[in-house]
Amino acid sequence: MDKKPLILVADDEEDIKIVLEMYLETVGCEVVTSYDGLDAVEKVKERKPDLVLMDIMMPIIDGIEAVKQIKAIPECKDLPIIMLSAAAQSNMIKRAMEAGATDYISKPFEPDMVYAVVKKFLNL
Repeated sequence: MDKKPLILVADDEEDIKIVLEMYLETVGCEVVTSYDGLDAVEKVKERKPDLVLMDIMMPIIDGIEAVKQIKAIPECKDLPIIMLSAAAQSNMIKRAMEAGATDYISKPFEPDMVYAVVKKFLNL
């Protein structure tokens, strides 16, 4: 049996984490969650996920700083990081992409839309 892809969902909104975790598990992914940017960086180091779904506005360090720290880890330079945020201002999107984010999805979103992006980057 093939190994399930591991996805880190980093978001300080509990409802978003629960919905994404439940949905991604039903489509065959393993999910680990994080509440803040610093914890997300630590979980990437510990768990080595196949893909990260990251909110921009989070406590301790925001998603943009977390992306910078993750991308500074040599074995994570090619890790797909998809930003999820209601902060749909173009400057936030630009900053996230400059930090190393791979793609961006605006909240609110449908879980199917998130899965389509996950499938694209993980070749599911």
